[in-house]
Amino acid sequence: MCSRRLAGYVWDWAWTAHGKKDVALYRLEAKILGRQAKDRAGQAIAGKQVSIVAKSAYRSGERLHDDRVDKTWDYRSRSQEVIHKEILCREDAPEWLQAPESREKRQQLWNDIERVEKRKDSQLAREFVISLPVELDQKGQIEAARNWCKEELVSKGFVVDLAVHRSKDGKNPHAHILCTLRPMGEDGFGLKPSTAGKFNGRGDVGWGAKGDLDLWRESWEEVENRALASAGVNVRVDHRSLADQGIDRAPEPKIGVSAMNMQRSGKVHDPDRVRDARRVRVRNLVLPAIRDVEQSGEVRQEGLGPSWRDRAGVALSRIYDRSREFLADESSGGNWRKYVEKRRERDVGGPDGPG
Repeated sequence: MCSRRLAGYVWDWAWTAHGKKDVALYRLEAKILGRQAKDRAGQAIAGKQVSIVAKSAYRSGERLHDDRVDKTWDYRSRSQEVIHKEILCREDAPEWLQAPESREKRQQLWNDIERVEKRKDSQLAREFVISLPVELDQKGQIEAARNWCKEELVSKGFVVDLAVHRSKDGKNPHAHILCTLRPMGEDGFGLKPSTAGKFNGRGDVGWGAKGDLDLWRESWEEVENRALASAGVNVRVDHRSLADQGIDRAPEPKIGVSAMNMQRSGKVHDPDRVRDARRVRVRNLVLPAIRDVEQSGEVRQEGLGPSWRDRAGVALSRIYDRSREFLADESSGGNWRKYVEKRRERDVGGPDGPG
């Protein structure tokens, strides 16, 4: 716990010193959810299938019944993380889809998809995961996600199941968007868009699909920046890679939920992914200053300048004061001392040192 707090103080200072707060976090991921279950390597798992009803229940924090496999999926324990959910469709969709938000409507929607998609390897839905800017309030975050869904998906006839999440600590606001692959009309679901050229790199599934992803990423940037500007927030996002933006900084690797849970539970103090992310973060922090010294003999980068040493001194002083307070607190300091003793025993061969 202590080491995490100290790392947090250093990173807060570094973040401010480098002026990174003028750029908000950007994320948009997209993937197809198929009935055939696959492992992390993308290989099919024999005898195991995916339920799109279960996927929706998990993301919405509800209890839904899958008629195809006659099984009820209950994820109401996750409802505290779901701050908003709704089904979005066009005005020409059937009346039951335009009814007020309800568990029954969500259950019917995805059971209809399960009935329409008959193949054992059918593609059931497309999922998007987007990060919502912490600079917006909850209403603004929901409105931004809703606007993007309407502009990019609902306008083309697809039905969207939108669920906005926020972690227990109030951070990491994001949205899960389940989108049907078939457009919905007055008579129900129609045919899927053409997948001609699926195996030779042409058509909607080949180059067209990649082009769609680029357009989706660009459009979410536009919607997010529009929302930030409307709220009077002076930060912007950019969907391009760091290299395309001309920024000489390595992208930080994704840590992932599993690694974070391992660290929080104490099962693994520093999972590999956490260590990798820390190495990249420190490298990005230090490298510009090193290059300044190599070129001119001093740190001249904007944000560090003449006050760089003063900032560092203040940060180190703060770390020292907080550390002293933390160790003086027996309720937490005792745990820290036990941790130090275990590290010493592991590193030098025992509590009394080698030999």
